[in-house]
Amino acid sequence: MAGADVMIADVARRNPDRIPASDAFFLHVETSQAPQHVGGLIMLDTSRADGLPTHELAKAVITAKLAERPEFRKRLGPRTRWRRWRWVEHTGIDWDWHVPVFDLARDGRPGGMGALHRLVADLAAQQLPRDRPLWRFCVVTGVEENLAAVVSLAHHSVADGIGMINLMLTLFDSPDLTSALGEVRRPGTLTQLAGGVIGIAQLATDSRPKGRLPVSQDGAAREFATLKLDLEWVRELARRRAVRVTDVLLSASTAAFRRITKAPLPEKLLLSVPLMAAEARAGMAGNVTAAVMVEVPTGEMAEADRLADIAKATARLRTGTRAIASRFVQHTVANLMPPWFHAWFARTVYGGRFFNGTVSNMPGASWQVAFGDFPLDTAYPIIPIAPGTPFVVGVLGWYGAFSMSVATDPAFVDDAELFLKEFRKILDELA
Repeated sequence: MAGADVMIADVARRNPDRIPASDAFFLHVETSQAPQHVGGLIMLDTSRADGLPTHELAKAVITAKLAERPEFRKRLGPRTRWRRWRWVEHTGIDWDWHVPVFDLARDGRPGGMGALHRLVADLAAQQLPRDRPLWRFCVVTGVEENLAAVVSLAHHSVADGIGMINLMLTLFDSPDLTSALGEVRRPGTLTQLAGGVIGIAQLATDSRPKGRLPVSQDGAAREFATLKLDLEWVRELARRRAVRVTDVLLSASTAAFRRITKAPLPEKLLLSVPLMAAEARAGMAGNVTAAVMVEVPTGEMAEADRLADIAKATARLRTGTRAIASRFVQHTVANLMPPWFHAWFARTVYGGRFFNGTVSNMPGASWQVAFGDFPLDTAYPIIPIAPGTPFVVGVLGWYGAFSMSVATDPAFVDDAELFLKEFRKILDELA
């Protein structure tokens, strides 16, 4: 009983440095083949600046935020079977490691977006060491003429996609997403309770994948690519079809995978779709999203019919009950689990046995943002591939752009650029 006593005392003690179960979840599920860090590929316009972004600029910007953003100065503390992970102060930040500079230019010529995509793929495949704060802020020059980049990464236990966007906006002295999202209407206690009961029943009866997709067995190799479209054009396409932008993203992604993958697909894919499940609070990171599962058809059919079928299937995204239930299990029930049991639970219920891949559509800044003297051209999401799954597709709606990224396991799709070309073709067909 001594271990249980330790856990009860640990839960009862209010400690802001103790890592909530919903955040620790991603520490438990991480493997060397599936690193769990999120981030952004931030494209910088250098045309009006006297020079390029530097290590010194990035270090100065982050140093100025150290007092108000503990994520930058804390690392994981030790845990036991009964005592949860917690954050502890870390002295002596290794700035050369946390803020590296990569120059992609070769023979005086820019390396191009292909070289940038390969760099992001390599960084996303590397686990963040747990003996230091779980973030990196990589400055990249030599991308294209008048274009540089920042690759911002943090472990999923520090922030989810929304939290990571807020973290980046803080560095750029910008309002965070609480202003972009507006007032979040939180359901009352009875509504949450009823929704949670219904949602748990729905989660318990949700289907499992019709089949597994191929994944590499010898490492975290991946392909990465990006696509930037006009956001209003995509919204207008969705309006004309009487669907939502997320429906368009799910449908065109499914069709693109169907057209290019060499592996046979099951008749339906089961996709994990993250949704806002808690209020995003100013200055806060952490995880405020929860995932619901959506089945999408992969068979031979007109793309307009596929889109209509998926729009019907995503009606479950708008009831809110599954998101409430998922959040309740992740945030409340899991906090009552002993750490050793929570680790087993996380590894058991997450990954390829439960869904085939992840598709995410997140809001970003709708206003101009700058990093020092460098305006942001756009920002693309960097989302981790879940263990045992071979792809993740993400979109940020950023300052008028539909900024899309895809990461794939080469065992499933070995050409991420080809996937995006097919995605664009499908949108043109629907338009």
